Amino acid sequence: MPPEASGQLPLAISEVEILPVKPQGGLVAFASCVLNGQIYLGNIGIHTRPDGSGYRLVFPVKILPNGKQIHCFHPLTRQAGDLFLQVIIRKFEELIRSVERGENVLATSKQCGGSGDNSPTVS
Repeated sequence: MPPEASGQLPLAISEVEILPVKPQGGLVAFASCVLNGQIYLGNIGIHTRPDGSGYRLVFPVKILPNGKQIHCFHPLTRQAGDLFLQVIIRKFEELIRSVERGENVLATSKQCGGSGDNSPTVS
């Protein structure tokens, strides 16, 4: 069944921005992006995997004074999670390659991750 028939719209992730940070506890950068050209999502942590096999994303959590954690947003399906990982890590790795080549990091970190019909999507 196509996603539209089930009431789900395809996801388009665009305007990916990466902000590298001094590595600490596996955290190497933060990412932000726009979902379906309508919703800004920020403070997505990019962490190295504990086994060193790549990267993982950590979505923001609000911690209340009593210690309870409230998830701000996160993917609900494996397909959506895989799409976020693919798009954000691709942009992060492009940034790393730019730094290695001595290119302007600020310009690279602010480039769009895709827009319009070229945006990565998942159905």
